[in-house]
Amino acid sequence: MRFRIWQANGLPHPYVMLFLAPAFWATSNVAGKLGKAWLSPYEFTFWRWVLAALLLSWLFRARIREDLPVLKPRALWLLLVGGSGFALFNIVLYSAFARGAAVVNVSIITALIPVMVLLAEVLFWRTRAHWLQWLGVGLSFAGVVWVVGRGNPAALLETGLSQGDALALVTSLIYAGYSLALRAAPKVHWASLLWAMCVAAVVVSAPFYVWEGVEKGFRMPPWQAWLLLLYVAVFIAILSKLFYMESVIAIGAGRAALTMNLLPVFGALVGAAAFPDERLGGYVLTALILVAAGIAASEWGAVRKRALESVG
Repeated sequence: MRFRIWQANGLPHPYVMLFLAPAFWATSNVAGKLGKAWLSPYEFTFWRWVLAALLLSWLFRARIREDLPVLKPRALWLLLVGGSGFALFNIVLYSAFARGAAVVNVSIITALIPVMVLLAEVLFWRTRAHWLQWLGVGLSFAGVVWVVGRGNPAALLETGLSQGDALALVTSLIYAGYSLALRAAPKVHWASLLWAMCVAAVVVSAPFYVWEGVEKGFRMPPWQAWLLLLYVAVFIAILSKLFYMESVIAIGAGRAALTMNLLPVFGALVGAAAFPDERLGGYVLTALILVAAGIAASEWGAVRKRALESVG
């Protein structure tokens, strides 16, 4: 079977998109940490989704109008899924950076997303997992525990998680739920679905933005923040979300979520390059090796599982 880079709908092949999505997300963590110099978590979240919604409204207005009759009956679903996977995810993520979370740590902690997706599929959808996939789950989890424990997991029992790392764990839980919810996405053009999700994110993030503005005073972001917001809106809010969302719809949450394991590798490299103080110390490298081993085991197990199912 011939591999085609481009699909009939104009998007890259799902596997290409699943490589590009974590590559863009790796820069998202850096942008989140840089943005705290000019924007609060609420401001950053609100304005990124406003820009993304406006861009999509302008570029795909005809397609969106055509799909509105299908989207309107699913308004509540779109509000819950888009509001959580887009808005709440970013609010919590930016709050983690505001509380001192390291880009490298956050990137490695996201390795729990495919673990959570696999567990949910096994527990609630009765999906069978290969033993190598469970080995991958264990190794990935060990890598996350190792990095949040700063190389001394036993110390977590005494000191507990840092605020930033705890919030990063919450983002993983939110995104795992979002990935699973995409099973029930309405059948519309990708631009219309992404636009509806962005609008939901604006609606959910607006009360947080208004509340903070009333408390501390409204202000317009400086020009540096607008440049950062524009990059985030185009490459992260639109392209990375689009690529991941459409890949999940095309090949399933379980298989797509495995590529989230690339994020710790990309994120650690980008974070270390952007912030020299976050150099890849011994405990970080150990965590990356564990996560990489988890990726290999999970992927091998998924291949073996598909081979056994095709034979059976």
